Amino acid sequence: MPILLRPLEEKDVDGMLEWMHSEESKSIFQKDMSNITRENAVSFVKSSQGDTFDRGFVHFAVVDDSDEYLGTISLKNIDKENSCAEYAVSMRAKARGTGASMAATKGILDKAFLEYNLHRVYLNVLTTNERANKFYKKAGFVFEGTSRDSLCIRGEFKSLNWYTIIKEDYLSEVKG
Repeated sequence: MPILLRPLEEKDVDGMLEWMHSEESKSIFQKDMSNITRENAVSFVKSSQGDTFDRGFVHFAVVDDSDEYLGTISLKNIDKENSCAEYAVSMRAKARGTGASMAATKGILDKAFLEYNLHRVYLNVLTTNERANKFYKKAGFVFEGTSRDSLCIRGEFKSLNWYTIIKEDYLSEVKG
């Protein structure tokens, strides 16, 4: 299944709300996404349109060849001085296990390193999110360490694993 990245559009909002309101989202995100309204999601989509790199973020819709929204992938906290950005991805349940997340990750890393000329992309994930931790390693991210009790999610402290990928490593090992 060919996977494309394109700007977010208002037609993606229902798919976005699907993953935002899921039970899984409640357990893995610090922010309670179940309170996100349609209007909030539309506002997010509108704020992500145009050239946002200089504002410190880029968000893309992950879509299949029929332009069905499968998820959102982003570079955020873009630091031009240090040539780095934080990676984030959220996919609809129907896209999991299809290879869409991996294809989208390769697409956003291509943009990060080849289009935006960044040096480093990093992410953090709950230590307890085994599926995501395996995925990030498979995608070429390198585990850098654990930050203990760094988030408080609904009254419970959670630890984070930190991963990075450097441009040279991506271009030589991942892209081959």
